[in-house]
Amino acid sequence: MDTLKDLLYSIGSFIGGLIRTAVEWFQGLNLLNRIIVINTATAFLAIILPIGKYYIFESWFEINNPLAVYMIGIAFIMFATIFVSGMRWVFPLRIVINGWYFFALIYFWVTHTFSHAPYNISYGIIFNLAAPLVYGAVSLLIFMEE
Repeated sequence: MDTLKDLLYSIGSFIGGLIRTAVEWFQGLNLLNRIIVINTATAFLAIILPIGKYYIFESWFEINNPLAVYMIGIAFIMFATIFVSGMRWVFPLRIVINGWYFFALIYFWVTHTFSHAPYNISYGIIFNLAAPLVYGAVSLLIFMEE
């Protein structure tokens, strides 16, 4: 029983140390980089929430965002570029990938091509629009700050 208690204590202290290190790292970032890290939660919601819904066979079905896989990559790139923010290529990369995603999303929305079935836009579109806009605006502010 003492071995199990020691094992659980070791695992708990290890996880607590990881959390403490992550919080200290987050607190060491400047405000704009913190916003990028926090906006990753918005990007996560953009990935998992439905972007549309349609009614068929007396039931509502949800449509996932076909561009969501790209938002995963954008969130990863935005997080990774925090560590190399002084480089010249970081700002153009951030603007191009977020602009591409935003305009592709607008194109899909305007042309009504998220699905071939007739559908209504759902609440997930808000997060899909907000994530690249916030990423792009913060990238612009970081560029102007440097």
